[in-house]
Amino acid sequence: MIKVLLRTLIVIIGSQASICGAFHIKHQCSPLVIRDEGSKRTAAYFQEPVNVGVDRNRAKLFMSNQFDVSKPVFDPLSLRAVRGDAIIRYDATNQSEPLRIVIFALLGITLISAPFLVEAIGYEPMNTLTTIGSLVLATGSGALFFRECTRRAGQLTRIEKELNTESLPIRLPTNPFSEMPYSNAIPLKGLRGLSKPPRIIAICGNQAKLTKALKELAIYRQRFTQASVYVVAVSTDGSNAKDWQVLDQNSYKSWLADPYQPQVWVDYFRGLTNEEADDGFDFRWFGLNSNGRSFGSGAGAIRIIQLMGQFLRPVDFLDVSDDETTKKLNSETTTAEKEVLEVVDSFYNALTTGDQDMIENIYSQSNSKDVSEVIDLGGRIDSWKDCLAEGARPSGMQISKADVTIFSDTEAYATSIEFPANTGMDSASLLAVQRFVRADNEDAWKIDLHQTIPWSLEAKAQGTLQCDCRGCVALTRGKERRTFGGILG
Repeated sequence: MIKVLLRTLIVIIGSQASICGAFHIKHQCSPLVIRDEGSKRTAAYFQEPVNVGVDRNRAKLFMSNQFDVSKPVFDPLSLRAVRGDAIIRYDATNQSEPLRIVIFALLGITLISAPFLVEAIGYEPMNTLTTIGSLVLATGSGALFFRECTRRAGQLTRIEKELNTESLPIRLPTNPFSEMPYSNAIPLKGLRGLSKPPRIIAICGNQAKLTKALKELAIYRQRFTQASVYVVAVSTDGSNAKDWQVLDQNSYKSWLADPYQPQVWVDYFRGLTNEEADDGFDFRWFGLNSNGRSFGSGAGAIRIIQLMGQFLRPVDFLDVSDDETTKKLNSETTTAEKEVLEVVDSFYNALTTGDQDMIENIYSQSNSKDVSEVIDLGGRIDSWKDCLAEGARPSGMQISKADVTIFSDTEAYATSIEFPANTGMDSASLLAVQRFVRADNEDAWKIDLHQTIPWSLEAKAQGTLQCDCRGCVALTRGKERRTFGGILG
């Protein structure tokens, strides 16, 4: 029985190695760049490999019949069929995990068969204590083997879900002066062939959930342009873009893309979990970086400012193009926007000069729930007196690119780029977001929450700062993980 088990496991490990090796050798694809003159955009697709001296048509036919990289293959370690290109990507990004799987498997086989191997090679039989020890160690090796296989299966599942997004069709918004609102449809895979591949945030849900999500995302519309981010919204109840938008249509033109075939997207979102009860889900989202890899997903609220600081950073270096941006008003700026910009200007003057009276005057006296949540979990709050002290306040900090969003007579937001002085880094910059409230349009705007996070081309944010009328709390970045949980992995 042991010999049969030994042969079986060796065959499984050997077949796994041969499968991965075959893919690494045979599945070589070269990019084919195609320019669409109508949309002035470049897309990349994949061309079948062509051998020198072989007829091109024969090579294409041979490739289509024999070497479909995405064709599912049986994976012995997962005991299910897995996309071939998912195995290729896994092998390319995981060097030690497959080795550990093989080592634990061989170690377990050796230990469990040790009593029989000792007799087979002519040594004295193992005593009871040694046999028990061998079996215990074999059990431990088996548990480690199972753990590594489970992790591997989880990563393969995530990679498969990422690869399945490649065929989802999308139409990107064109420039404001174009006659057509969107470019020609292109699969997400084709976006990677653009000169600056964009990042994608896809959201799917009913009208109420989409309206809430797009409201929160619209605050960052100018920052999405700087970070090359597009948002795709897909409805599950037949509602359309006009039903979700609480601002004028021009506020969505630069960053809200069209799913082109909404049902294809809905089917993909529905298939992200294996639970049949989830077919009627209210809301789901996922995000892809410029390489098509997932950086987050879930069924709850999108913590967009954390994603901006870590995964949706600007694609170019930021600089202070106009020191007086917060005061630069034009004829199209509404009265409410002018009032918010004046408060933003007053806030930064007080912050950089240490004017505590001004801080107390422009802040709402109600406690922010975001700050209270951190305090309730044991976080420390630093009072404004400490934050504005000499050496603690950001003296000399410059601000640029303020952008205001007015949702109603009582709610508004502003985003700014902060450039601290004397940081030792020429490219140091932070993304700041302020939430403003007031009782009615006769009252003055008050800051309810100020939040800032490092936002630069070169490095991920290591923490974020949240401030209300009481002071500021800091949140630090957690341990780096290979997967991010959620519904995509």
